[in-house]
Amino acid sequence: MAKRRTQGSGSVFKDANGVWHYRKDLGRDPATGRRRTVGAKGRTKADARARFNAKLAELERTGLLPGGKSPELADYTERWLADYRTRVKPTTYRTREGRLKACNEVIGHVRLKDLTPEHIRRCMRVLGERLAPSTLKDHFVSLKMVLDQAELEELIPVDPCRRVKPPRVERRVVDVLGPEQPRRMIEAASSMPLARRGARPAEEDLEMWALLFEVAFETGMREGERYAIMPFELELRDGQPGIHVRQQIQRYGRPGEVEIPNWLEATHLSGTLWLTTPKTPAAERFVPVSGSLWERLWKRIRDNGIGSRELVFTSARGNPVCSSTERYQWCKALKAAGLPQVKIHSARHWMATMAARANMPDDARIAVMGHTSMQMTMRYTHRDAASLGQLMAAAIPDLGGNEIVEAEVVD
Repeated sequence: MAKRRTQGSGSVFKDANGVWHYRKDLGRDPATGRRRTVGAKGRTKADARARFNAKLAELERTGLLPGGKSPELADYTERWLADYRTRVKPTTYRTREGRLKACNEVIGHVRLKDLTPEHIRRCMRVLGERLAPSTLKDHFVSLKMVLDQAELEELIPVDPCRRVKPPRVERRVVDVLGPEQPRRMIEAASSMPLARRGARPAEEDLEMWALLFEVAFETGMREGERYAIMPFELELRDGQPGIHVRQQIQRYGRPGEVEIPNWLEATHLSGTLWLTTPKTPAAERFVPVSGSLWERLWKRIRDNGIGSRELVFTSARGNPVCSSTERYQWCKALKAAGLPQVKIHSARHWMATMAARANMPDDARIAVMGHTSMQMTMRYTHRDAASLGQLMAAAIPDLGGNEIVEAEVVD
């Protein structure tokens, strides 16, 4: 009677073609419940065994197979990132990879089973010496994502990050222009000193930047969404002109140097820029625009012979607009108008604030902004003293007497 092999010890056999096979059942994956096997083959038994042992060593190194030693955090992170890369957009992956690389420079040599809350605290202290609080917290979140998965795979009993308080972050106040100031900036943008930078006439170049800034303030669209506007996105719905936001431009990397997941629709434009889908499903939306902006957009399209699937806004050399170029023109326009140097993204905050001042319903504000929650929309809303004063005056009756008191204002 043939002796049975011990369950889980694996099998070795030679097939009809004379090829040797090594195979082993690794049991069920704690995270997915699926059975796992590892195998290798070679023309000789020794060759197959060497390949098989190399695979086992790699699995033990990254924690896929329990071994005599727990994997180091850096090795496990490497495997985690390989899987993470297939599920997120390239920009998200690049950010997360950078965060984890910084963490591993501090504690990556520590084995998973030896990680303690004090290791996490030390990592945050070291990184906190050079990082802003919000960035530091994102490093903590990234590390917690990795260790949560290690806990799920039963490589550690509990994620040590659960026993550490996240870095404290105080929300920064975003500087936003006043209600009438964007008009001054847009007028200044179209009348700045001329500077020829490409084949396009300088006057036309200034008009384009002024129009792009007007779109930013009036629609609150994200930078990449504005750069990707094409004529086919301009729609009339029930007589209302607007922009159907359906795409954006993102900086993913040069073809061959960046891995685009199979599920992501992305078309290379030039350099590191790609035309892709909106940030989230909620980001695909219809944003109404005024009749005057509608006419100016179509005038630009007609005057420049822009096709239905061509970019409305381009650089002077005909390339897609990039954030650095817009930022340069933005700062010049603010300076020419004598306005404070606010960030480009503050235009989105300005639109949300003006919508709140007009008492636009919450669901409408969420829809126009392309958010999924009112909480996020509120982060973009900044009430100024004048609007608060008007609301308070309407809400609180006069509680004083009829006597008029003359007061002197002292500086």
